[in-house]
Amino acid sequence: MRFKGGNTAIRDHAENGKDLHLFQIENNLVRYIGQMIYAGYELVPDVPDKNEEPRSVIVFRLLPLESVEEMRESKTGGINSSGKEIPENWYWAESMDTLRKAAMEAPIQSRDATRASRNVYHRSETVRVYVLRRSNGVCEGCGNPAPFKTKEMRPYLEPHHTRRLSDDGPDHPEWVVAVCPTCHRRAHHAHDSEEYNEFLKKRASILEKEM
Repeated sequence: MRFKGGNTAIRDHAENGKDLHLFQIENNLVRYIGQMIYAGYELVPDVPDKNEEPRSVIVFRLLPLESVEEMRESKTGGINSSGKEIPENWYWAESMDTLRKAAMEAPIQSRDATRASRNVYHRSETVRVYVLRRSNGVCEGCGNPAPFKTKEMRPYLEPHHTRRLSDDGPDHPEWVVAVCPTCHRRAHHAHDSEEYNEFLKKRASILEKEM
C-alpha cells in the first residue's frame, strides 16, 4: 500500500505545518466536524471497492485538536512509539538531541484509541518543551528575556506554530518558536501578523540549523 495525494497530505500534515480539518458528507449535506490531528493508521484488508473487488484500504486515526490540551490539563502521561511510559520530568531532563528525535517520530501504529492519544500527547509535549528549552529563556521573536518565571521557576514563554492557525498538537521544530505573550499575540492578531510570521519562520529555520 503506497501513500500518495491526499493520503500523504493527511499523514504528513504536522511535519508540513498544515492544519487538518474533518468534514462529514451525508445526503449531499456537508457538516464540519472540527480540527483534527493525525494519530496513525491501519491497513484493513478485503474491503470491496466500487467493482466489488476486495482490496486493502488505509484507515486513518484522527484525534480532535483540543484533546491534546485536555490531556495536558489532566496530566495524562505520554507513551513513545514503543509504548513506553514517559514520566513528566523526562521532557526537561533528556538531551536536546533526544527531544528533537522524539518530536519527529512517526505516530504509533495501534488500534487502541487511548494508546494513540497518549502518543500524540507525547509528541506534542516533546515539541513544546524542546522549543522552550531551545530559547534558553529568551523570546525568539523580539529577543527580550521571558517576562517572568513559572511556578517551576522556568522562564515563561509560549510555543507558537508559524505555519498553522492553531498552537497545539505535534509539529516539526522548524515551524515552532518560543515567544513572549506580546509577540505571540502579534503573530495571531496584529495587522502585520502575516509578515511577522514570515520573520518567525526564518528565525526558527536559522535556530534549527544552529542546533
